[in-house]
Amino acid sequence: MLDAVRLSLTWMTVLPLGRTGIPGAGAAGRAMTALPVVGFVCGLLATAAAHGLHSLGAGAMLSGAAGVAVVVALTRGMHVDALADTADALGSYAGPERAREIMRSGSVGPMGTATLVLVLLAEVAALGALVEAGAWLAPVAALVLSRCLPVSQLRRGVPAASETGFGALVAGSQSRTAVAVIGVISVAAGAALAGSGWGADRWWAPAAGATAGLAAYAAAAGFAGHAVRRFEGVNGDVLGATIEAGTATALVVAVLLL
Repeated sequence: MLDAVRLSLTWMTVLPLGRTGIPGAGAAGRAMTALPVVGFVCGLLATAAAHGLHSLGAGAMLSGAAGVAVVVALTRGMHVDALADTADALGSYAGPERAREIMRSGSVGPMGTATLVLVLLAEVAALGALVEAGAWLAPVAALVLSRCLPVSQLRRGVPAASETGFGALVAGSQSRTAVAVIGVISVAAGAALAGSGWGADRWWAPAAGATAGLAAYAAAAGFAGHAVRRFEGVNGDVLGATIEAGTATALVVAVLLL
């Protein structure tokens, strides 16, 4: 399990943990199961940065921007790039082959640009609001939840969009047990979105958050089905877009549960 966590952190962040080369399918699958740990690390560092800047007198928006910037830097911007590529491909209404070409093109069209701006703006504003409210648990939980979502998309039976690339390495790698266990973690992370709202006057907040976590996990699984129809399978862009959109959604839910 420690090897899986190390590989997952090496793949998904810039942290220098020493693992190089392309792993085998088994190791790659275990690394994807360990994605929630990556979310915890990124969430903790981003929240600390946002709170640190806020303590120096920065406002909510600047603090939120600092936290989001930390995540983008840690992840080499791969998820925001994936979100833009996926939005452009979906917005094209093109067939599977052409849609995949759009995802690989490296350019960003109007749909990708608009989606990226709105999602990042939501993340900055929501994280800033959470930091201003003094929340630590909720933003960390949001990033953990977002990193749970791809596991539901990598369940057995969901094909890769192409025979090469990251998607081909990890598609179908998650067993029913793994999907179920990470689903439970999604529910727990959703409950933690309530942050400090555990008092008697807000007894419903953790339950609402848990429901949101389960709904997000189910929605991610459903999006994988849509990706099969549009792209003939899942790929790295689909997974990254799910993570980025999931982060924004979870942060906004956390704000609503304050």
